[in-house]
Amino acid sequence: MKTSLNNFKAQFSEAFASLLWKQWEKMGVAAWTPEDISWGWLIDPEALIFATSTLWDEDQRLFHVMREWVRVHLRYLHPARLRRIWRQYASLAKEIKISLPDQIEILERQPLGDGQRAREILSMPDWDDPSLLWLKLRAFLGATVRSDALVYFFYHPIGTTFAISREMFIDQKSVHDVLRMWESVGWVRRFGQRRGYAISASFRDRLLSLLGLTELPSWFNAGRVFIGMLLVLGALQRFEEHQDAYLLSSHLRDVLPLLQEIWELTSVSFPNLASYPGKAFAPVFLKSLLEACQQLGRFGGPKQAKPSKKDVIQKVSKAGGERMSFTEHEMYESAYRALRRRYPANKGWEIIPQFEGNGYRPDFVVQRRDWQGTIHRVIAEVKAVCEITRNHIEQLNRYARNVTGPNVQIDAKILIVPSGARSRVKIPESIKVIYLKSFGCSGIKYWIKSEDNYER
Repeated sequence: MKTSLNNFKAQFSEAFASLLWKQWEKMGVAAWTPEDISWGWLIDPEALIFATSTLWDEDQRLFHVMREWVRVHLRYLHPARLRRIWRQYASLAKEIKISLPDQIEILERQPLGDGQRAREILSMPDWDDPSLLWLKLRAFLGATVRSDALVYFFYHPIGTTFAISREMFIDQKSVHDVLRMWESVGWVRRFGQRRGYAISASFRDRLLSLLGLTELPSWFNAGRVFIGMLLVLGALQRFEEHQDAYLLSSHLRDVLPLLQEIWELTSVSFPNLASYPGKAFAPVFLKSLLEACQQLGRFGGPKQAKPSKKDVIQKVSKAGGERMSFTEHEMYESAYRALRRRYPANKGWEIIPQFEGNGYRPDFVVQRRDWQGTIHRVIAEVKAVCEITRNHIEQLNRYARNVTGPNVQIDAKILIVPSGARSRVKIPESIKVIYLKSFGCSGIKYWIKSEDNYER
């Protein structure tokens, strides 16, 4: 086992560097990558610079071309955001006792001289490429919180100032100021007990049209994922020094929440913590992570399989006429109302969308505190699917385990799905299912006639 773990660091470093090279190629750096496959994910410039700088010892050529790109295109970068990504990485690395490289240098603008080096390795980015949406917004609005908040709302239907600042690595007060300004002109609106914000659909569509985009590139949180990958490399470096597989497995368990989303995006088998106790966890985790990392670069974005007619999810108009396709994000407002009816504010219940807890993010957490100080929580997850699978149940149970703690009691676990959705497995009695009447799966022989959402 030691041999395979020792060899993994080189394999993973190579796969990680390949991901970074693909993105720099899109950014205008002269590079050659072995697979002739377009990178289809949104490129996060600060996360890319952070990962490249921290990985400099593994690929120094990559580091030098990054410095040249930054020297020429500094106006597109948000230095405060880069520092926040670094600080989170440094904080997590200290927690699991991983040695830190030198802090990222925030480069200042320098004179270009004759620009010979830049002309040799750099070209202008292809601004029509959807993966450069973030850079394009920076050219339009400047490298400020405005651009970063817009990117958030392109991929998330609602968000609190705290959730936006955490997800995008930006200052919460600045987010609050920007959203209050946008609210005054009708670009965003308050959502649910004035805690969260939702972007105006018409404003979003007009802005995308102005940017010349007909569809968005695929999204994953590159800042969080790259932090997790670099922590894995740090844990492997420490393993090379101490050869302690138990300690390595412990470090990898701590890093797991940061990387969870790439398993969901690439459909690679997720390592179950309970199935691999002790040092058995490390080799399984590392093998699965390497496969997920390779697929992340190989496919350039999740492939959207064309659904069969019986599985097409549709929205049912209240008039009983036209049915329109919809996404999970469109279900959130109906899901919020359904939860609010069951857990009213006048009884002390607070509904938190996009709840942040130990790296896990359920769609909704409903909670209140009783007179003894115990926090009662309800975990709710929204799924735009026609069939409930074991993975949905396991995900909900995993969220419930990870948002509990001292003085926290989980009162209920709720899965919210369209009307007509069926289950391929037996649903445990501990999980409630809410079916939304205004969303339904076609091919179902019956439709809910009741005016209320119904519950199993």
